[in-house]
Amino acid sequence: MSSFDTYWRDFLNEQTEPAQVSFRKQRKRNDIYTTQGGLEDKNSGSPYNIDVRRFGTDPLRFEEEIDPDSIDLSSFSVHEELDGKLWDKEGNLNSSVRDRLYQIAKRFYESLGIKAEIKDITLTGSLANYNWSKYSDLDVHIVVDYNEIDENDDLVRDLFQQSKTNWNLQHNIKVRGYDVELYVQDDNEPHHSSGVYSLLNDEWLVKPAREKPEIDKEAIKKKAASIMDMADEAQRLFDDGKYAEAGSYAKKTMDKLKKARAAGLEREGEYSFENLAFKVLRRNDYLEKLSRLRIDAYDSDMSLAQE
Repeated sequence: MSSFDTYWRDFLNEQTEPAQVSFRKQRKRNDIYTTQGGLEDKNSGSPYNIDVRRFGTDPLRFEEEIDPDSIDLSSFSVHEELDGKLWDKEGNLNSSVRDRLYQIAKRFYESLGIKAEIKDITLTGSLANYNWSKYSDLDVHIVVDYNEIDENDDLVRDLFQQSKTNWNLQHNIKVRGYDVELYVQDDNEPHHSSGVYSLLNDEWLVKPAREKPEIDKEAIKKKAASIMDMADEAQRLFDDGKYAEAGSYAKKTMDKLKKARAAGLEREGEYSFENLAFKVLRRNDYLEKLSRLRIDAYDSDMSLAQE
């Protein structure tokens, strides 16, 4: 077993149980599905008004398939300027924002105990572009060479993904009102973004251009509704006591969405219908709930009832 394999095993032993406990503690607190319509009330400011009824208190379960036409995409728009809370008129990032994001990323990476050199720390996503909204996150990427850590890129990626998940569970840091979303990016990984700003060097790597993209709204709605229906099916399997199948189906759903998003980003970039469908699902907490369902399914499958 390599030294990195040992590190990864020990890391999982230390981190998985706290993550599961955190998930369980946050279930009620994070359950936004409290109205008759399944999602937040139509007048509450939620961007997704899906008019369906749900069974009981299960956050993913509904009596009927999601109607794609009921998904509101009005929050996906292009502004005249970059967000003024972060940028000045010339496109320069506010120094306090830059320093704080850099500090957050650096401390997160140092907490992992990995010695690979940081190549860059970048800000990307909608807040480094003109398609920002109040639902946006500050997408901060820590760029390293995975090969400096271990030759098994998938293992390294899984480590960083688990690290990010645990960090998000343990912290609720906001910068200028926006959540901070951390991601450790392989230096060799293609990144399809039309706006990338280096926090390390305080300069644009890819400066965004304001454009009016062609958005396939029908495709976005259908893709999002399809994944929601798959999530509902995973919940039904769980409710029927088929825990291993529920966990497997939840993983299949997440994998399908991630592959579709990657293909869309490569083909059309940030405005692909697959990437925007991913944002729809993330903004209404379907991704988080699928992750929790996978953990619940595993816990239930491994548990042994009292006699």
